[in-house]
Amino acid sequence: MTARADKQVEFKKDKKFAASCAAAQASAEATEAARALAPELARQLADAGMFSMFVPKAIGGAQMTPMQGNARLQVLAMHDAASAWVSMIGATAALGSAFIDREISQSMFAAPSRITCGIFAPNGRALQDGDDYIVSGRWAWASGSANADYLGLGCLAQAPEDEKPSVRLLMIPREQVIFHDTWHTMGLCGTSSGDVEVDQIRVPVAHSYSIATDTPWIDDPLYKMPYFGFLATGVGAVALGNARAALDDFIQLASAKKPMGNARTLAERSGVQAALAEAEALWRSADAFYWQTLRETWDAVEGGQEISPEQRADLRLISTHAVRVCVQVVRQVHDLAGGTSVYKTSAIQRRLRDSETMTQHMIANAATYELIGRVRLGGYNKTMQL
Repeated sequence: MTARADKQVEFKKDKKFAASCAAAQASAEATEAARALAPELARQLADAGMFSMFVPKAIGGAQMTPMQGNARLQVLAMHDAASAWVSMIGATAALGSAFIDREISQSMFAAPSRITCGIFAPNGRALQDGDDYIVSGRWAWASGSANADYLGLGCLAQAPEDEKPSVRLLMIPREQVIFHDTWHTMGLCGTSSGDVEVDQIRVPVAHSYSIATDTPWIDDPLYKMPYFGFLATGVGAVALGNARAALDDFIQLASAKKPMGNARTLAERSGVQAALAEAEALWRSADAFYWQTLRETWDAVEGGQEISPEQRADLRLISTHAVRVCVQVVRQVHDLAGGTSVYKTSAIQRRLRDSETMTQHMIANAATYELIGRVRLGGYNKTMQL
């Protein structure tokens, strides 16, 4: 399954999703200027189910397969990468709905128009005091935090009887969070990914979960997918959608633009034709590799198989490969577009900056190849973030 531009028709049947995509595209420049999704757009995405894609059906979520959810992210990214990025982070954070008590989860993740976001990095310290944790910490890259009702924040949590802390995500209501205006960036400007902080707040232990040690209350293959691999595939989906749109934007531009001093359009120039074909091949190969491997992994999980270290590494590989190939594709398109692409009004310029910024996320940066190669060469260990 792919989410190519010529296959968006299958998503038009979902009128709420189609409308949210159109709204995201229409608001893309305003989103970037504001450095956050407008509250109305964020709630529209929530109403369309973008934050509850992976929430169990038993409490009101959609419980989509990875292919279904990531295809939606890819299509949304073709309309606006920032909207897709915020949705991806929020939907992944909502996987916690299967680990936190279902009654709590229903209110926290599946209430109407609920918006979540999350940061796994354990930059906080949570010391247990009775039924609560006392929590302090500061986290960067809090994507979607401007509109989130709950933020999942990674902490080193420790009870008095514990010899050492363990990593847990604590779902914290926005009213208890301090927001820092630090997100002044080259790309993904509209994702409101600034720093967040909490200082000696109380959070119920029941509002926390561990992907490593807790057992989900629902027995479904979705909640057996490797967490980090799953998160990475969301990043890959957004990158693929963003790059696909850049290609499509250029194709439209090339048919009309005549460079100064030329009688022919860009589309009529042989060098442009060859370069576009190369970019298409790069994108299509990354897209095909991504969907084939994701489907194979899902089939294995759905069939009850235990996922091997190599399969876990492959999820990271298809995602990192997609992100890093896509930035090559968008760079090529940006170059081919010439002077048109240097203006801030150019969607191609925004897509280049968004694409470049995606390459710096820790789940898909260049260092990921080292992790994957280590597994391939027999160096796997259980502490790896796969």
